[in-house]
Amino acid sequence: MSKSFKLDIVTPVKTFSFDDVTYAKCPGDKGYFGIMKNHTNSIINLTEGIISLKLEKEEVRFSCSYGIADINSDPSDDLEDKVLLLVENAEEIEK
Repeated sequence: MSKSFKLDIVTPVKTFSFDDVTYAKCPGDKGYFGIMKNHTNSIINLTEGIISLKLEKEEVRFSCSYGIADINSDPSDDLEDKVLLLVENAEEIEK
C-alpha cells in the first residue's frame, strides 16, 4: 500500500503537479501544519510562507502567498487522496 498522495499547487498562471508526495508542510493562519496520506478532509487558510514537499525520492520547496488548502483524503472511499493548494503566487526555491 502506497504512503504517497497527489498534490497540486495552483496559481492563476501556473500549476505544479506531484504524484508521489509522502509529506507536505504548509503555512497556515495558525502556524505550519503537516499533511500525510489519509489526512482528515479539510479546507485550511494558507498564509505567506514556505511549502515543503517530501517526495519519494527528493524534497522540493516553494515560497507562496496567501490561499487555501483543500484536502480530500478519506480512507473509507475508493477515491485517490488529493491535495489542492490554491495560492496567488508560488515560486520554487532553488536547492
